[in-house]
Amino acid sequence: MKNMNAIKLPKLLTRTLYTTVMCSLPLLGITNAYASQVSAPLKVTLSPSDPTWQLAINNKLLGPTEVLIEPTERGFARQVQPLLQEGKYQEVAALFKSRDINSDSTALNLLRAQVLLTLKEFNSAEAAYLACLKSTPDLVKAHQGLSLLYMQQANYTKAQTHLVHSIELGQADAQSYAQLAYIHVQHSQPWSAVAAYRQALMLEPETAQYQQGLLFALIESGDLSQANALLKELLNKTPDNAELWLQRAQIALQLEHNKQALSAIEVVLKLNPKDTSNQLLAAQLHLSEGSSKRAVSLLKQGLKHATKAQQTDVINTTMQTLGWLVSQQQWDLAKELIRSAKRLTKRLPNEEQAQFSVYSAQLAMQQGNSKRAVKSLNNALKINPNLGDALLSLASIYRDKNQLTQAKLMYVRAQALPKYQLSAWLGLSQIAIDSKNYPEALKHLKKAYQANPQRQDLITNIRALENIVRQEG
Repeated sequence: MKNMNAIKLPKLLTRTLYTTVMCSLPLLGITNAYASQVSAPLKVTLSPSDPTWQLAINNKLLGPTEVLIEPTERGFARQVQPLLQEGKYQEVAALFKSRDINSDSTALNLLRAQVLLTLKEFNSAEAAYLACLKSTPDLVKAHQGLSLLYMQQANYTKAQTHLVHSIELGQADAQSYAQLAYIHVQHSQPWSAVAAYRQALMLEPETAQYQQGLLFALIESGDLSQANALLKELLNKTPDNAELWLQRAQIALQLEHNKQALSAIEVVLKLNPKDTSNQLLAAQLHLSEGSSKRAVSLLKQGLKHATKAQQTDVINTTMQTLGWLVSQQQWDLAKELIRSAKRLTKRLPNEEQAQFSVYSAQLAMQQGNSKRAVKSLNNALKINPNLGDALLSLASIYRDKNQLTQAKLMYVRAQALPKYQLSAWLGLSQIAIDSKNYPEALKHLKKAYQANPQRQDLITNIRALENIVRQEG
């Protein structure tokens, strides 16, 4: 493609005053903001895994360490015992409905609460637990049960109150500390979460759930050196754990070690070769590291295998990549990507359909197919009449064909768009020079300089045109 950024001065001045005026025309690529969006550091965002806390129902109602049931309740206890052993909790709950919660003993209400919590009947379970605490305020199992109940409802403040109380009462086991750590994570208190997870691991050092919880908390707290050390240990134990490799990539990205992050994501792709979201992450990283060919290969796979829910993300990344490839004039790769993406473009929003038409037109221009380029650009302008990229591209085609009236019309439309004013003024100035209308060329060039005083290179051209205007007097 010819350089559309150069102002060609009249031949009589070329020996001493010819200057090439460079500007970043959108028709040659993407805007600076768009390019920085492509090459900006990426972050793999991982959500904490929801722990599956095991709720044990204590069926030994008459155990020596439990609160004893009343003698009048023993018949009911014998009735529900086999149902509990068989896991028929719905039937147990139905039997409890015939009993007055205010008349039952603490032990029986505790069993009622545990059964109802297992069935996720949260309101009734809460009432039963609170009835227990009304009669026995320091009943550990009631505080522990309420903490589990509130956690399942995502009411972490209430859960923390009862969990801390149960720990203070002596229930300082690994699961309690891990639950407390998880609550700290939900409250965005990573350092407290780290301390609680470490307490849990002191008691149960081999529990993978607690190890991964600690890893997440360390990453969130910013202690990346400790996170890295733990991550290496976990990967040695489970080298096929894709989530751990993703977390390794996250740490590397936060440390701006993009190559290490890329290596980690490539391992994830080997473990899950058809995972579209990871293909997109890898594609963006490869693009930022200059591996455009691999990025395009991954995007083509993503375009081929993406589900309907993933297609928006795939197309958005594809559009960013296309913009980058066009800006870098990597036309062979742009051609591959355009072909692969074409079948999905009808699902794009109108604005993106228009931009895709512009990229297709720019490729056609590079291939010397101006007819196809004009058709694509006009299609883009039907969708968005103020698409600056399309206006400038059409203007350059018309100028190449010496159809200066049509080219001028495109530049005039483009100069109304602030982002494209400089390119439009330079284009209008060049058309005026080609038409030997030097006062008109000078007018547009002065506009360009007044709006962009940092462009000192324009001054030489302005002075040259002023000399011509004076000579023509």
